[in-house]
Amino acid sequence: MNSTQPEPPLLPTPASRRFSVFIKIASIGLLIALLHGPLAMTNGVLRERQNFQKQAVGEIESTWGRSQLITGPVLVVPYSITTKWTKEVMDAEGKMKAVEETGVSRGCSYLLPTVLEAQAELDPEMRYRGIYQAVVYSAKVTLKGTIATDLTDISVDRAVYEWDKATLLIGVTDARRLRVAPALEVAGVDYAVEARAEKESGFGLAAKINASGPGKELPFVITLDLQGSEQLEFAPVGKRTEARVHSSWRNPMFTGAQLPVARTISHEGFDATWRMAHYGRSFPPAWTDSDLNTAANFQRILESGFGVSFVAPVDGYRLVDRAQKYGVLFFTLVFAVFFLFEVTSALRIHPLQYAMVGAALCLFFLGFLALSEFWTTGLAYGAAAAACTIMVSAYAWNFLRTGLRTLVIGGGLGATYGYLYFVLKSQDYALVAGTVALFAVLALVMFCTRRINWYSLEMNIPATVAAQQ
Repeated sequence: MNSTQPEPPLLPTPASRRFSVFIKIASIGLLIALLHGPLAMTNGVLRERQNFQKQAVGEIESTWGRSQLITGPVLVVPYSITTKWTKEVMDAEGKMKAVEETGVSRGCSYLLPTVLEAQAELDPEMRYRGIYQAVVYSAKVTLKGTIATDLTDISVDRAVYEWDKATLLIGVTDARRLRVAPALEVAGVDYAVEARAEKESGFGLAAKINASGPGKELPFVITLDLQGSEQLEFAPVGKRTEARVHSSWRNPMFTGAQLPVARTISHEGFDATWRMAHYGRSFPPAWTDSDLNTAANFQRILESGFGVSFVAPVDGYRLVDRAQKYGVLFFTLVFAVFFLFEVTSALRIHPLQYAMVGAALCLFFLGFLALSEFWTTGLAYGAAAAACTIMVSAYAWNFLRTGLRTLVIGGGLGATYGYLYFVLKSQDYALVAGTVALFAVLALVMFCTRRINWYSLEMNIPATVAAQQ
């Protein structure tokens, strides 16, 4: 009776082993590319929530007050020019005779202050619409200075100025949010400030005053009590302009054409001072309607504003948006560790298991986004990171086989989340911190794989088969 010996199992050749390694690496790369899909969907949810926030903030600002730009004052002095001429006309008898006619043309001269000193005391607060919030403020602003009625540089031939019919223009972006009527004093006389019909120029307030005459120095004091949001700015209309802003807000952002020459920021608030001369301005200290396009000049004044913006501390939406940019880094790091376990220990990790871990990593961003709408960013980030780390570690326990490998995955993922939070919060040093982290991770991977002979790799070969080789 013939006995047949069992045929030995077919052993994978070195070429097939290398091909299997290549297939595994390619499948991991393809999976990382496919995971961009759910990551993009999370980004879409983020954009939608940001739009809801913008709508809510817009509603708060429309009812409380928008950004305020305080401009002026500008002294407007009307003048008239009488012109006489002679022309030939035919009388009733059909004879030509000379007749003298008179015409009057009118215009205005515009004078900016020689000195402007602005002082503002701001009281910011948070207003809510649902779960969303916006920074608003109440402001008490005082404008002091002098206006010189000097027409030397803008003299108009044969012009007769009506000094007793002068107008003082004041610009407030959202004049509806003035709590009380502005108080105006010029040369010791109080004047009433009224709304101006022509608001397109940005000067929505006006007061009829008596400018006395040429060659005068008119001291003025203007007091404003208003509401606004987002930012407060001033236009440097004086030949010498100085502004000081004090507030209890601890996170100011200075904006506009000029930065403060002195500023102090502490837990009690900030104090900032601006000083500037008229050199380099895009508008002159005085002009007439015949010299310049007044509307264009007013627009240049409005564009020269400087001030402070009341920016809320980095909110959850901004951190989620920045964190999503590091999503591929998380996929790559975790999958690289799994792959190294496969090639160094006879483990068999299915692509579906890679996909499940990738889905858990994607859920971190959605969880962070959802929790940040109700909790502080630090607490929301920590809760989402802890949930993701625990979920991935518990799932990986079943196929990594040892607690040490699971600890490596969980500890590494937790450390990565922790370092990423540091990077996200450090806006000024985010780039250098992220780059250092990438160098460190790459150096660690190179160190751990320095002794692997990739050409003789026996990945996923059972121990009994490997022993027969």
